[in-house]
Amino acid sequence: MRPQSIIRFEQFYLTSTALTILLQLLNFAGLIGPDALKETNSELVLVLVAISYALAFVIWFLIARRASNIAKWFFVVITLLGLIGTVPMLAALLSTDVAYALCFAVVTALNLIALAFLFRRDAAQWLRSRGQVGVIDITTFN
Repeated sequence: MRPQSIIRFEQFYLTSTALTILLQLLNFAGLIGPDALKETNSELVLVLVAISYALAFVIWFLIARRASNIAKWFFVVITLLGLIGTVPMLAALLSTDVAYALCFAVVTALNLIALAFLFRRDAAQWLRSRGQVGVIDITTFN
């Protein structure tokens, strides 16, 4: 049985992913640029976006369903690297589109909350045991 922290991680992570998909659908012209809609490069952008979401769902599956500690740390690195670009992007968005900036901030917050749930004791033990039920962690007895 999966611990409560993993279930909460899953809820926050999938919510942030769904909101990101919705934001990109609403802002597709901004994603590729207004002039690019006339060219054929929009197909390449769609393929790259699809690949990035496929990777997001693979990370979710490996962490929440397969108890992969490696995937957890991959998610940590991706999230921290994403934070580096978040502050300047939010500043730029606030000057042009406040509603989009707020939605982007909510998505970032949801990702950080999801990440925090992976470091709670029950989630950490479950990931260390690779999701095996009944495995006793001897570090809890020290």
